[in-house]
Amino acid sequence: MEYNGEKSMKYKLVSLCNVAMLAAICTVPAHGQQAGDERAARAKEAAGKPTPRMADGHPNLTGFWADRPFERKVISDGKRVVYQEPPIQQRDVETIADFKNRVDNEALRPKYKPEFVAKQQEFMLKGSLLDPGVRCYPWGVPRIGPPTEIVQTSTTIYLLYGSETGADPVHTFRAIPIGGKHDPNRDPKPDGDSIARWEGDALVVDVVNIDAETWLDGDGSFHDENLHVVERFTRKGNTIDYEVTVEDPTLFMEPWRPINPRVTLSKHGRKTLILRPAGEHQEPDYACVEHDLPHKTNTDRH
Repeated sequence: MEYNGEKSMKYKLVSLCNVAMLAAICTVPAHGQQAGDERAARAKEAAGKPTPRMADGHPNLTGFWADRPFERKVISDGKRVVYQEPPIQQRDVETIADFKNRVDNEALRPKYKPEFVAKQQEFMLKGSLLDPGVRCYPWGVPRIGPPTEIVQTSTTIYLLYGSETGADPVHTFRAIPIGGKHDPNRDPKPDGDSIARWEGDALVVDVVNIDAETWLDGDGSFHDENLHVVERFTRKGNTIDYEVTVEDPTLFMEPWRPINPRVTLSKHGRKTLILRPAGEHQEPDYACVEHDLPHKTNTDRH
């Protein structure tokens, strides 16, 4: 089969990458810059809208939020929807290149104390077998990333998670009291024990008692029972700036602001969410199903 124009160039590049893959990593050009520019323009316009507020004067965070538009294409008849996926060859090449880049970039992970570095590296290289998320264990905070929907009252913030933004494969929610206190008698759990407070127009969520079985990302960044996570939600117009800071005094040399794409945050440890039209909600997705891992996975990530 013969392809013309841009499509032909794309498939030729994919073929060249497959040939050279064992010797070097070939990066397939994409329209990432254009998409990023368009998204930045949308975010800027949305941030310029008036910020809705509750009766108590605090910003109202209620809404369905996302960091990007749905990756879908509506056919000309206006009824059918086709979800766009790149060719499998392109995904293979990009996946390998992405993993090698993550291995080389230490800034994508917490700065571990010297005695814990080897353990993190082993977990990363064997992540396809050791990652608790592969076994359908909840991702937990902060790996779950920002919520896809928020419902706010004067006393409680409800965070709901779908799968579109790379969130927990098992859909979940968090009900967080505003102005509450941590419960020292609670058992650890993946989402931890969360309480919220207002600092000006920012809602600050303080999270402790996070289950040490969870990872901070998909690259083996582990933690212990002393993990402390602070999330900040700042609404500006029809956007929310979501920021995360992570501390683990036992394991880390210093606090860490996640910048790994697998934690769905930007290089600044921040992600800007854009309000979706009223009445929209996250569509249900397939539930995570645990498979017979020893027969379906190996440790070959590189």
